[in-house]
Amino acid sequence: MIHDAVVIGAGLSGLVCAQRLSEAGARVLVLEARGRVGGRLWTGQVGEATVDLGGQWLSVDQPRLAALAAALDVRSAPQPREGRAVLEDGRGVFAQLATGIAQWRAAHRITRLARTIPPGAPAAARDAATLDALALGPWLAGTIDNAVARERIAMHAELVFAADPAGLSLLGYLARLGATGGFAPRGPDLPGGGRDHRFVGGAQGLALRLAEALGDAVRLDTPVQAIERDGEALVVRCTDERHLARHVVLAVPPTLAVQLAPPLPEPILRLGATLRRGSVVKCFAAYGRAFWRAAGLSGEAYRPRGTVRAVVDVSPPDLVAPVLLAFVVGDAAEAWQSRDPFERRAEVLATLTELFGEPASRPLAYLEADWAADPWSAGCVVGTPPGALVEGAVWRGSFDRIHLAGAEAAVRWPGYMEGAIEAAERAAAAVLAAPGAEAAP
Repeated sequence: MIHDAVVIGAGLSGLVCAQRLSEAGARVLVLEARGRVGGRLWTGQVGEATVDLGGQWLSVDQPRLAALAAALDVRSAPQPREGRAVLEDGRGVFAQLATGIAQWRAAHRITRLARTIPPGAPAAARDAATLDALALGPWLAGTIDNAVARERIAMHAELVFAADPAGLSLLGYLARLGATGGFAPRGPDLPGGGRDHRFVGGAQGLALRLAEALGDAVRLDTPVQAIERDGEALVVRCTDERHLARHVVLAVPPTLAVQLAPPLPEPILRLGATLRRGSVVKCFAAYGRAFWRAAGLSGEAYRPRGTVRAVVDVSPPDLVAPVLLAFVVGDAAEAWQSRDPFERRAEVLATLTELFGEPASRPLAYLEADWAADPWSAGCVVGTPPGALVEGAVWRGSFDRIHLAGAEAAVRWPGYMEGAIEAAERAAAAVLAAPGAEAAP
């Protein structure tokens, strides 16, 4: 049997693409290497609390994600932010005021520069070659005089890309900033309040409901080995089977997609191989009570230096088990697997204790999710090194019946759930618009 489309990857993008194709009457098959659906959406348990081990937020200016959640009846609740956030920089009140002004000026300058980058086409920007040749870290050092303000901007970049700013293209950073609404995306609060929501029961619920509707069209534990051509058909080779398809949709991260040796143009393959994975470890600590809230703190904290760079309160809405989430990113996350697990846990809890007080040292449960250790994700986010974009290739498009999807193939919100849906819809539309794409009887 020949399928109208084989979708590789049962993450959010692959499943949305398959849903759109199936609804149009196409014969579609989804192949997933893992034993679960969701990709970088994965729901776990820490103590009595359900938590997102991967992607988790719905933010303002993300209409596709909001619409999908509503259609699937997956509820969301505002991210709790009542109380004071902790920003660690060791400065007094007047120094903080001066830093705040410098930071605002720096952010304003960067935002204006980001707005000069054409959406989805960074190589078309004025001075693209110059911007792409520069690394973000050195550019910040030569542009922002206030050291603390410079540190905070670098911290923001490191949290977004999970990589050292010294290895990120300035052009790539500006393009991503412009595609995600800048430092503060515009738009009114979400229904129910707040500018960020989390999905009740976990974001993987979106993928689970999509997969349930697709039924036997989704195959788990089926890693793809290669994509080849056989006359007019594409052959998708797996470990113990092969599938014929008129179209193939690659809904996996670029660094994995290029390993399948698909017949894509050389500039696209070269770009996919060049993109760098960003390493992220999410460390969860569950407690018997939300002691930080009682102290007037939101549970949100940011640290320009150190192993833990950010902390957020990810307690369930009913507070059945209050939870703090600590983010380890970049070089520290890359080295996480080589460290003793007891030492890792001790360092995270010591940081939480420093930020929120002695009760943080005694969690009821502790859990880590290390995305660099997941062979089917190749990290959690993707960054662009200097010199990779100037040739004009973008990880997006259709190439003789091979279509790129996945969060990295989006114009708006690349690397996010919103972007994953956009890329899925574009790939599905390309399949359905192709000659001879009428659904099989």
